[in-house]
Amino acid sequence: MIRVADLVIVCKEDMNIDIELRLSAQKVLLGAVTQGLRAVSIESVGKVIMWRCIFGSEVARESQSDILSVAALEIIADFPDGYRIEEEYLVVRVRDSEESKSNSLKHLKNIVYLRHERDSYPEIAINT
Repeated sequence: MIRVADLVIVCKEDMNIDIELRLSAQKVLLGAVTQGLRAVSIESVGKVIMWRCIFGSEVARESQSDILSVAALEIIADFPDGYRIEEEYLVVRVRDSEESKSNSLKHLKNIVYLRHERDSYPEIAINT
C-alpha cells in the first residue's frame, strides 16, 4: 500500500532533481551558447539524465555539438556516482513552404535555453 507521505516524498525528490538539473544546466551554458543553437532541454528519468540540444542546421550541429558535449560532462559531474547522461543533438528542419512538412521536435521536461523563434522555427517555439 502506498501512503500519502510516501507520495509527498517522491514529489519533493522529483522537484529537487528538476531544480538541480536546471541550475546545473544554466551554469554550464554560460559561455557555451553558440550562434546555431536553438534550444536546450534536460530531464531526469531515474538515474539517467537526458540532455537534448536543437540546432538550426546540420553544419551548426557538426561544428558546435562538441562544446555542448563538454557542458553535458560538466552536468554529470554535479551528480553522485550512479547517474549517467544521454546526449541528443538534433537539427530542426524548417518548412520551405506551406505544403512542406517540418520535423516535430519536442522539448524535454526542463527547457533551459530557447531562442525566440516563433517566425523562423515555429516547430520549436513555445507559448511564452
